[in-house]
Amino acid sequence: MKDFQKELGNELLASVSRSFFLSLRFLPERMREATSLGYLLARLSDTIADTEALPEMERLGVLSEIGQAIQGEGGFPDFSSLSLGSGLTDGENILLQKSGQCLEWLNCQKDDFAKPIRKVMESIIRGQSNDLRKFSSNNLEFLQSDEELDQYLYDVAGSVGVFWTEIGFVSYGDKFSIQDNETLIRLGADYGKSLQLINILRDFSEDFISGRCYFPGNFDNYTDQEIWEEVSEHWIARCRFLMRSSSYYVEALRSPRIRFSTGLPAIIGVETLNLIQKATWKKIEDRIKVDKKRVKLILFQTAMSSLTNRGISKRILKSLKV
Repeated sequence: MKDFQKELGNELLASVSRSFFLSLRFLPERMREATSLGYLLARLSDTIADTEALPEMERLGVLSEIGQAIQGEGGFPDFSSLSLGSGLTDGENILLQKSGQCLEWLNCQKDDFAKPIRKVMESIIRGQSNDLRKFSSNNLEFLQSDEELDQYLYDVAGSVGVFWTEIGFVSYGDKFSIQDNETLIRLGADYGKSLQLINILRDFSEDFISGRCYFPGNFDNYTDQEIWEEVSEHWIARCRFLMRSSSYYVEALRSPRIRFSTGLPAIIGVETLNLIQKATWKKIEDRIKVDKKRVKLILFQTAMSSLTNRGISKRILKSLKV
């Protein structure tokens, strides 16, 4: 059998991922293969969902084909026949070229691992497709309710927390966590939703320019800055509430190595959230980002904190109080 982890789960993964690759590379091998494959498939569908080279309806059709193939109902579309323009990165182009190998990798997985991958991809593609339908017009669109936003957060990110949990229990059984499956799934879902809400806060100005506003409300004739000043405090507070789940999740994990891999996105996420809350509107327009030197320091500090059961958990909770 091909060594897909070596061929696709290392260099290709690094070329299409950002901070999440830092978590995947430090995971124990037993969890790393399935989570890496899940991430590559999510990046594949995300690449199609985000490209502006295709009309929305055509993207929806391609996403549907990707989803059907992942569920075992055919193969991926011929991406070489799509006119995707020059807006893709080198990594994204390679991912499209090797998409067939990703599908072959999925089909080689044992059912206990393949089932969570297919489940999370069904949720992610549903969220991406609903997002395209919602924001398909040339006019500025808003979500209609908190419930609609919460469903979107779950579909594209909360489901990833559930996936991570399911893969952990498949890999290690009761040795994965001191908590039961149901409790950890609930915490993982909220953890994932908090990370996506950080993305929405960080990308608010850029999304607004492209006609998207994920914050529900009646904002006709408002400028982006006026909307931000009215709702950002509420959604930052909501994000902090959801992010608390990450501390309880990490604390429940038995392995220091898995605690490190799982807690790292939370540490970087809270750092980003604190920068957002302190930022001027000009910095929000320029898009907040934790610099590389700070990320390296966070890596070291998180590794040290992971050696004790509550080390990362305490760091997260302390940072959330800033």
